[in-house]
Amino acid sequence: MNWNDAAQDLLDSILSMTPRPVRDAAGSEIRGVAERIAEGEGKQRVGVEIVIAAWVSTTPEAIRPDLPRQMERLGLDPEEYRHLIDA
Repeated sequence: MNWNDAAQDLLDSILSMTPRPVRDAAGSEIRGVAERIAEGEGKQRVGVEIVIAAWVSTTPEAIRPDLPRQMERLGLDPEEYRHLIDA
């Protein structure tokens, strides 16, 4: 599965905020979920929106309330993704 540069950059930024002991596992999990989402949507490439959906879906419920703050740190508008965060 191909990834566009912006999607890979976002994944790298997300992982830079992830605690080192779980960073590799989190990266593998987000990457796998993102690629499954893209395949399910019939896409040949993973984009930023798919990475965000994968990130939110793989974030444990206990720390999901912190996602809006993390999104803002990455320059994202958490309100655009409220439907994913609250799901």
